[in-house]
Amino acid sequence: MGKIDVLRGIKEAELSATTLLEDAKSKAVQTLTDARIKAAGIIKTANEKSQVATQASLDGARESASVEADKVSTEGESALEAIHSSGVNRRQDAIKLVLSGFSE
Repeated sequence: MGKIDVLRGIKEAELSATTLLEDAKSKAVQTLTDARIKAAGIIKTANEKSQVATQASLDGARESASVEADKVSTEGESALEAIHSSGVNRRQDAIKLVLSGFSE
């Protein structure tokens, strides 16, 4: 084997190595691109699920607050009715008391 054959072998090996390196770089870029696309999809899905869960939680909280507000409103109306009834019942006593004050 002569010098030329050795140099030609080295040159071919360098070209082969360069080709392998370029292929590896290309595959690395493609792998990174695929990973980014997959990550974006995962993030999108997670955001959608999060929004659905948040909306369900808010709807539940609104429903619970509405039930509680209705309960408080009903209790308030009952208390107001009791005060009104008590006032009507005591009105005659108050009138008598005021008139007796004028009589004295």
